[in-house]
Amino acid sequence: MLRMMSLLTLLLLITAACAPPAVKTTALMPARFHDAAKVREVAVLPFDGRGGAEFAAEIEGMLAGVNIGDKQYFTLIDRVRIDKLISEMKLSQSALVDSNTAAKVGKLVGAKGIYTGVVSASDTSDSSYREERTRCAYNVTKYDKKGRAYEECGKWQTYTVSCTKRDATFTFTPKLIEVETGRIVYANNISGTASSSACEDSKSPLAAPFELIDRAKWVAKAQLKRDVAPYYVTFEIKLMDSTDGIASKEAEKKFEQGIDYAKGNRFDRACELWGEARILSPNTPSILYNLGICSEVTGELEQALDLYKKADRAYGKPDDRITSALHRVSEAIQKQKKLKEQIGR
Repeated sequence: MLRMMSLLTLLLLITAACAPPAVKTTALMPARFHDAAKVREVAVLPFDGRGGAEFAAEIEGMLAGVNIGDKQYFTLIDRVRIDKLISEMKLSQSALVDSNTAAKVGKLVGAKGIYTGVVSASDTSDSSYREERTRCAYNVTKYDKKGRAYEECGKWQTYTVSCTKRDATFTFTPKLIEVETGRIVYANNISGTASSSACEDSKSPLAAPFELIDRAKWVAKAQLKRDVAPYYVTFEIKLMDSTDGIASKEAEKKFEQGIDYAKGNRFDRACELWGEARILSPNTPSILYNLGICSEVTGELEQALDLYKKADRAYGKPDDRITSALHRVSEAIQKQKKLKEQIGR
């Protein structure tokens, strides 16, 4: 079960030979459209436009696949039930885009929100261009110091080949209607693109139009997903490994041991050692900063912010890592309330 107060979950540690290790973490972010994310018992009606009915089924599958922790985020109304009702009411796909009609269908199937919309573009276009190549016009025979013959290019020449670039665009306008009020709580114009290039001498062929449209469609659906549901982002936080300002040899030893454990993917033990080092050297920026990361990755954001502020004061001058940490955690704290409302915890 995902703890609500834990926006950040430790995944792994990445190390570099000449740089301090970095903690790679994943953060749960609130949906971009807050009101839409709070409507979680939904039905998806066929979209208007070319391939709209099939695309609506894809949207339904995407929404059904959203999981936060170990729980499905959306509750989807049974597709068979919706199709039967639409058939009985003799509604066309274009009629379902109307907010009042969609809300009426939603009430009849027991949904709190209805997704509908229009597919406005699903196309590919090809354009031609040329690329320059280099090849050997002829070889010459040469001899090394021991008299052994070898071949070497006598003259290089350039030539051009014909190439094709294929671009795909998929555009749709989804909207979410709140059934009880008939209010449109979400609407957006979303576009996804994909491209493929190949030349007459390419080893891989040009991607087929349907394949590129599927890629563009995937990009568009990913945008919708971030609009209406909480989503995860992954990023790295660089640790500090400087021993400057550490008050004692014992504290320095514990700090360096912590770095070694961090490099060995033992962040739990690293945090323990830095905590022990802090007792011996309370105002060392690198110790305070690394302990701030320990708190951040376990979701103790207020404590992390306090530690980063102490590291900032102890450092005595601006540091990019500390500044970034202060901004990142302050923003995460501000987003917690919105995220709590969205996931209902």
